[in-house]
Amino acid sequence: MIKDDRNYHQRLQEFSDCYLETDPKKELEKAARGISGDPSGDLDELALKFLGLGIFYGATEKAKKISIERSKEGKVQFSVESRGKYQLSPPSVQVADRIISIGRAITHLDEAKGKEPVSFGLRNDRLDLTFQFDRKKNGEVFSILFPKL
Repeated sequence: MIKDDRNYHQRLQEFSDCYLETDPKKELEKAARGISGDPSGDLDELALKFLGLGIFYGATEKAKKISIERSKEGKVQFSVESRGKYQLSPPSVQVADRIISIGRAITHLDEAKGKEPVSFGLRNDRLDLTFQFDRKKNGEVFSILFPKL
Protein backbone atom coordinates (compact mmCIF):
# COMPACT_ATOMS: atom_id res chain seq x y z
CA MET A 1 0.00 0.00 0.00
CA ILE A 2 1.30 3.45 -0.92
CA LYS A 3 1.43 6.02 1.88
CA ASP A 4 -0.13 9.39 1.01
CA ASP A 5 2.07 12.11 2.55
CA ARG A 6 0.02 15.04 1.27
CA ASN A 7 -1.59 17.12 4.00
CA TYR A 8 -5.28 18.11 4.09
CA HIS A 9 -4.58 21.61 2.82
CA GLN A 10 -2.79 20.29 -0.27
CA ARG A 11 -5.40 17.59 -0.92
CA LEU A 12 -8.22 20.17 -0.57
CA GLN A 13 -6.59 22.41 -3.18
CA GLU A 14 -6.13 19.42 -5.52
CA PHE A 15 -9.81 18.49 -5.20
CA SER A 16 -10.84 22.04 -6.00
CA ASP A 17 -8.53 22.15 -9.01
CA CYS A 18 -10.07 18.92 -10.36
CA TYR A 19 -13.55 20.43 -10.34
CA LEU A 20 -12.78 23.90 -11.76
CA GLU A 21 -14.28 22.95 -15.13
CA THR A 22 -17.54 21.62 -13.65
CA ASP A 23 -20.77 23.07 -12.31
CA PRO A 24 -20.00 23.25 -8.57
CA LYS A 25 -23.67 23.36 -7.54
CA LYS A 26 -24.46 20.09 -9.36
CA GLU A 27 -21.34 18.45 -7.96
CA LEU A 28 -22.24 19.65 -4.43
CA GLU A 29 -25.66 18.04 -4.80
CA LYS A 30 -23.99 14.73 -5.72
CA ALA A 31 -21.54 15.03 -2.83
CA ALA A 32 -24.41 15.78 -0.42
CA ARG A 33 -25.95 12.45 -1.49
CA GLY A 34 -22.65 10.71 -0.71
CA ILE A 35 -21.44 10.31 -4.30
CA SER A 36 -17.69 10.90 -4.16
CA GLY A 37 -16.31 9.20 -7.26
CA ASP A 38 -14.02 7.29 -4.89
CA PRO A 39 -14.77 3.55 -5.14
CA SER A 40 -13.37 2.93 -1.63
CA GLY A 41 -15.97 5.25 -0.08
CA ASP A 42 -13.29 7.00 1.99
CA LEU A 43 -14.94 9.54 4.32
CA ASP A 44 -11.95 11.91 4.10
CA GLU A 45 -12.17 11.96 0.31
CA LEU A 46 -15.88 12.80 0.37
CA ALA A 47 -15.37 15.48 3.04
CA LEU A 48 -12.51 17.05 1.06
CA LYS A 49 -14.60 16.96 -2.12
CA PHE A 50 -17.57 18.65 -0.43
CA LEU A 51 -15.37 21.27 1.24
CA GLY A 52 -13.46 22.01 -1.98
CA LEU A 53 -16.65 22.29 -4.00
CA GLY A 54 -18.18 24.51 -1.31
CA ILE A 55 -15.21 26.88 -1.53
CA PHE A 56 -15.33 26.83 -5.35
CA TYR A 57 -19.09 27.47 -5.31
CA GLY A 58 -18.67 30.31 -2.81
CA ALA A 59 -16.01 31.93 -4.97
CA THR A 60 -18.09 31.66 -8.17
CA GLU A 61 -21.12 33.14 -6.39
CA LYS A 62 -19.02 35.95 -4.89
CA ALA A 63 -20.17 34.79 -1.46
CA LYS A 64 -19.34 36.61 1.73
CA LYS A 65 -19.48 33.37 3.69
CA ILE A 66 -20.40 29.68 3.52
CA SER A 67 -21.21 27.73 6.69
CA ILE A 68 -21.73 24.16 7.78
CA GLU A 69 -23.70 23.91 10.99
CA ARG A 70 -24.04 20.62 12.89
CA SER A 71 -26.39 20.38 15.86
CA LYS A 72 -26.03 17.92 18.74
CA GLU A 73 -29.27 16.31 17.54
CA GLY A 74 -27.61 15.38 14.24
CA LYS A 75 -29.09 18.06 11.99
CA VAL A 76 -26.76 19.59 9.39
CA GLN A 77 -27.26 22.80 7.44
CA PHE A 78 -25.14 24.18 4.61
CA SER A 79 -25.73 27.87 4.01
CA VAL A 80 -24.38 30.44 1.59
CA GLU A 81 -24.39 34.16 2.25
CA SER A 82 -24.06 35.93 -1.09
CA ARG A 83 -26.71 38.19 -2.61
CA GLY A 84 -28.93 37.01 0.22
CA LYS A 85 -28.68 33.99 2.50
CA TYR A 86 -29.85 30.60 1.27
CA GLN A 87 -29.30 26.91 1.93
CA LEU A 88 -28.08 24.10 -0.29
CA SER A 89 -28.26 20.35 0.29
CA PRO A 90 -26.08 19.55 3.32
CA PRO A 91 -23.71 16.60 3.69
CA SER A 92 -24.46 13.77 6.11
CA VAL A 93 -23.61 14.20 9.79
CA GLN A 94 -20.54 11.96 9.40
CA VAL A 95 -19.25 13.98 6.44
CA ALA A 96 -20.00 17.28 8.23
CA ASP A 97 -18.00 16.06 11.25
CA ARG A 98 -15.05 15.19 8.98
CA ILE A 99 -15.28 18.56 7.19
CA ILE A 100 -15.10 20.37 10.53
CA SER A 101 -12.22 18.16 11.70
CA ILE A 102 -10.32 18.75 8.45
CA GLY A 103 -10.86 22.52 8.73
CA ARG A 104 -9.54 22.43 12.28
CA ALA A 105 -6.56 20.29 11.20
CA ILE A 106 -5.66 22.77 8.44
CA THR A 107 -5.75 25.73 10.86
CA HIS A 108 -4.50 23.86 13.97
CA LEU A 109 -7.35 25.40 15.99
CA ASP A 110 -8.65 23.29 18.85
CA GLU A 111 -10.33 26.03 20.90
CA ALA A 112 -14.12 26.19 20.94
CA LYS A 113 -14.07 29.52 19.14
CA GLY A 114 -11.49 30.93 16.75
CA LYS A 115 -10.59 31.99 13.25
CA GLU A 116 -7.48 31.73 11.13
CA PRO A 117 -6.50 32.98 7.66
CA VAL A 118 -6.00 30.30 5.00
CA SER A 119 -4.34 30.94 1.66
CA PHE A 120 -6.12 28.74 -0.87
CA GLY A 121 -4.30 28.11 -4.15
CA LEU A 122 -6.34 27.69 -7.32
CA ARG A 123 -4.18 26.98 -10.38
CA ASN A 124 -2.11 30.14 -10.93
CA ASP A 125 -4.02 32.26 -8.42
CA ARG A 126 -5.14 32.15 -4.80
CA LEU A 127 -7.97 33.13 -2.49
CA ASP A 128 -7.26 34.52 0.96
CA LEU A 129 -9.97 32.88 3.06
CA THR A 130 -10.70 32.88 6.77
CA PHE A 131 -11.74 29.64 8.49
CA GLN A 132 -13.92 30.38 11.51
CA PHE A 133 -15.12 27.92 14.16
CA ASP A 134 -17.74 28.24 16.90
CA ARG A 135 -18.40 25.18 19.08
CA LYS A 136 -21.23 25.47 21.61
CA LYS A 137 -23.25 23.07 23.77
CA ASN A 138 -25.90 22.69 21.06
CA GLY A 139 -23.49 22.06 18.15
CA GLU A 140 -20.77 23.55 16.00
CA VAL A 141 -20.52 26.00 13.12
CA PHE A 142 -17.65 26.04 10.63
CA SER A 143 -17.69 29.10 8.38
CA ILE A 144 -15.44 30.13 5.52
CA LEU A 145 -15.28 33.87 4.95
CA PHE A 146 -14.37 35.09 1.47
CA PRO A 147 -12.55 38.25 0.44
CA LYS A 148 -14.43 40.84 -1.60
CA LEU A 149 -14.13 39.78 -5.23
